[in-house]
Order: sequence, then structure tokens, then C-alpha cells
Amino acid sequence: MKPYKKSPSLLVVFCMTVIIVFANIFVQAQTVPIFDSLQLVYSDTIYFESAKWDLDSLNLNVLSNFPPSKSEKDRIYLTGHTDAIGSLEYNENLARKRAQKAKDILMKNNWKESSMLIQTFGERKAIRANDNEENRQLNRRVHIDLYRPVPFLTMKGRIVDPATDEGVKAQLRIHSRSMSDSLKTNENGMFKLVLPIDSIIGIDVFAEGYFFKTQMMKVRPSANPLLKIKLQKASVGAAADLSKLYFVGNQAILLERSESELPKIKRFLQINNQLRVEIAGHVNYPNKPPVAKDTFEWVLSERRAKFLYDWLISEGIPADQISHKGYGNHEMKFPNARTEKQQELNRRVEIRILGEREE
Repeated sequence: MKPYKKSPSLLVVFCMTVIIVFANIFVQAQTVPIFDSLQLVYSDTIYFESAKWDLDSLNLNVLSNFPPSKSEKDRIYLTGHTDAIGSLEYNENLARKRAQKAKDILMKNNWKESSMLIQTFGERKAIRANDNEENRQLNRRVHIDLYRPVPFLTMKGRIVDPATDEGVKAQLRIHSRSMSDSLKTNENGMFKLVLPIDSIIGIDVFAEGYFFKTQMMKVRPSANPLLKIKLQKASVGAAADLSKLYFVGNQAILLERSESELPKIKRFLQINNQLRVEIAGHVNYPNKPPVAKDTFEWVLSERRAKFLYDWLISEGIPADQISHKGYGNHEMKFPNARTEKQQELNRRVEIRILGEREE
């Protein structure tokens, strides 16, 4: 299967629009409906000689290896293209003939005509400049895209204060490997999402007066009628670990997999710009007494805190909102760490609420 590289078709745009619209509306219905959306699962391309629409042996091989239909809901979209030689009308007709040839072969391979749609662009969607034969060859093509139904689940959720169980108005970022979207809860912390079943989804939650939180989940039909996400209050004296902000051992270098956490910290500080916070750095130095301030370990904890401080300053966070401090190995999560996971959790940075900013 060849990777899908071209611009989204009108069908993809339509499907994503439907998903986003539904994701931003809170519905009072008690049932949790499941419906299907189409998703691109396979894509291939065949190429033609100048002014020709006949299929050569290579094209026939591509079409013979195209996946068979598995459902009456499967859809194939054939998009025909040409180079820029000839009139617009001529190229439009030529593109249609090329796509129709491919469609005829697919029908012989048991695809129903009603499951296939032809779109033609003639010379209007060139992928290369038509300035030499090599480029023109790449423009003389038919893309063949297979879409299959994917079940989606409508989910409801609520952001709450764990101490009171009251709803918290919040901002959400929903993300996976293939999508990202933002929405807001209503005044009672309620929200609704429409998500593909069996996908892995992250929900980043931000609210004024609370630490941010990321909830990871696999989307599957569940008896639980409501997803409840609890936020920790960002009150004076409170602290929260940046649980996914990990460093290379003995260095103030962030692990690559932790880089996506940085924008979340920035967003938290922007939403809670009334707070003064301390960036506290820690190291993994287990089974040892607390280190002195002139040791490598203490300096490393300071460097890790300063790493985050410097990044936030470079991103426009005011200097009077944040400070940084190292704590050596004085406050390790696991003073007697044995496993690599425990040692990783000792190499951490946390946010501590110092108070309100002066006006």
C-alpha cells in the first residue's frame, strides 16, 4: 500500500467538518449513539503516456492488486489528471477517459459501479511544473482512493473539582496521531466528543485556578455514561509534578518524547497569569544522603529547572510570573530507587504555586 500524500478530498473535508461540529455541541440526549464515518485506508496511482488513456501492463497490475470490496459502504474515488498539453476542454475529457478505464477494470474485479465515483481535474491539479517530459509524465495520472466505514462513538464528559465535585469551566485540546481539535466545556464543565472507536485519544484540560491535566484513553463502547476528569486546585502552596517531562540521565536535556509537554505548561501559565509559580528541579541520586549545594547533583537540579524557565521566558511568559530553583536529591519520589522507572520519576520538574502576582 502506498502512503497517502496528496491533499484531502472533499469527502475528507466533509467528514472532518462533521466531527468538529459535533465535538463542539453539548447534547442533552441520554443515549450514546454510534455512527460510521469514512476513512481513507488505501491509495494508489497509475500513469499514462501523452494523449493516451489505454492501460499498460503496469497499470493493469496495480488495478488487479487493488483491495477487494468488503462492504457495500466501501467507496472508491478516482481522480483523473493530465499534463498541460492541449486545451482545458480536451484535457478534462482525457482525464475522464483515463479514470473511466480504471473504473472499468475495477468493475471486472467485482467492484460495483455504485461504489465508485469519478472526479476530473484535467491539468488544474498538476503536482509538477509542465516544463519537461519527466514532470509531465507524473502529471498524467489517476489517483485511486479506497475509503471504508469506521465506527465513531459519541462520548460525554465533565471536568470537576475533586474536593466539591462541582463542574469546572475548562478549555480542552483533543488529540491523537491523526487529529487535533480544541473546544470549551459549558458552564457546568460538560463537554461532548465524537471519536473513532478503538483509537487512542489524549484530552488536555486547562482551567483558571487549576493545574492542567492530560487524560489518555482508548475509545471503546462502555457502560460508563460519563467520563469524569478531576483537576487539582492550583492554590498557594500546592505543587504538581510535570509527570511527562523527563530528562536524559545526568543532563539538563529533555527527552524527545517529552517535548510535546512544553506547550501545555505555557498554556497553563497563560490561563493562570495571575499566579506566581516556581519551577522546581530534582535529580535521581538514590540511596545517598542529601547532597550539598556545591555538588554536581545540586547544580544539575538547578540546570533542569532553569531549562524550563528559559524556554518559558523565550515563549513570552513574563519574568515576574515565574522563578526557578533546584532541590538536588532532597525531594526524590523514590529515595531508594531500584528500577529504571523509579529513577526516571526522580528526574523531574514540578510547578509550585507561590502566590498572586503583584498588580
